[in-house]
Amino acid sequence: MDTGAGSSRRPAGVAGAVSPLAAQVAAAEIQQAYDQLPIALLVNLVNGVLLAVILWGAVSPWAIGLWLALLTLVTVLRYALLFSFRRAPGLAPGTAYWRRRFVAGACAVGVVWGLAGSVLFPASSFAYQAFLAFVLGGMVAGAVPLLSVVDRAYPCFAVPVVLPIVVRMIELGDRVHWIMGLMILVFGVAMLASSAQMRRVFRDAVELRLRLSASIETERVLERMLRTDALTGVANRLAYEESLAAEWRRARREHGVLALITADIDHFKDYNDRYGHQTGDRCLIAVAQAMEQGLHRPGDLLARIGGEEFAVVLPNTPPAGALIVAERIRQRVLALHLAHEAVSTDEQVTVSLGVATTAEPCYASIADLQRASDQALYRAKRGGRNRVALADGDAD
Repeated sequence: MDTGAGSSRRPAGVAGAVSPLAAQVAAAEIQQAYDQLPIALLVNLVNGVLLAVILWGAVSPWAIGLWLALLTLVTVLRYALLFSFRRAPGLAPGTAYWRRRFVAGACAVGVVWGLAGSVLFPASSFAYQAFLAFVLGGMVAGAVPLLSVVDRAYPCFAVPVVLPIVVRMIELGDRVHWIMGLMILVFGVAMLASSAQMRRVFRDAVELRLRLSASIETERVLERMLRTDALTGVANRLAYEESLAAEWRRARREHGVLALITADIDHFKDYNDRYGHQTGDRCLIAVAQAMEQGLHRPGDLLARIGGEEFAVVLPNTPPAGALIVAERIRQRVLALHLAHEAVSTDEQVTVSLGVATTAEPCYASIADLQRASDQALYRAKRGGRNRVALADGDAD
């Protein structure tokens, strides 16, 4: 729901109590109408010049000149409107503002072409009369796809074009002209019906596209929510398990190295008991954010897999690189300077991390890799916490 500088913007919603969907549909209609306006302006001017050339000598040159000047003026004013629309910052006046001006422009050019059917009507030449009727009929038919998307725009153009030529035909009084006049009238009514139908089709298509887009976006949001930890905003256990399984398969397929870091906040139960669960939740959020800042590649994943336990999946990362990432995460958390007086008066919140990779050990399954990372984490805790430990197999 784009041409020119303003094609990527969408007009603001219609003022008043309208649904968001209705406002979006209205915005799409206006955008489509103005996107097609350059074609309409070009066609109007070219056809006007051709008509003037054909009728030159059959109609007063003054009448042709004045009519062509009027058509040019209206075309220039409509182009100025298009230029203004494209340059409008955010289209602040709203959809209704641009709708009114578009309809007014359609009415103006309809009146000008209607004047052609009256003042340029060659009363003495049936061939020129038929040609003029053909040109006006072509303009009415050609405007259907260009003007139908905006309510009232097409009738405002078509009715002033059709009625004058019908009146002039009927005024001549003979049977042939009466029939031609009625045929033009029936044609005009048919085009009005076609325009209304096209407008309904366009609105239905836009609504369907918007509903589909909204449905897809909702599904994406739900998918993200399903795989996001509600408290910390990082990935949850489901996302972790899916990512680890996918990266495990890829590492096996491409003979790459997969690293897994398991991290745990030190003495977090004591922290909760000392400061309360609300402060504990704030601590979890701060630690998660600090850990995520320690990851620099888009493919790396941080997940909260337990109360105070986190895991990091690092595709294509050898032991040395995984140790660097783990140490960077540890330093990030340490830099938070979150007091942890439940341990001692000078202590602060820290994390211990265990690293395991598929570089050297021949792990038979994902569970083996996870077990090795957990064992490395326990070694880090037994070694005094606030440190990084590498799985035994990776250290060989």
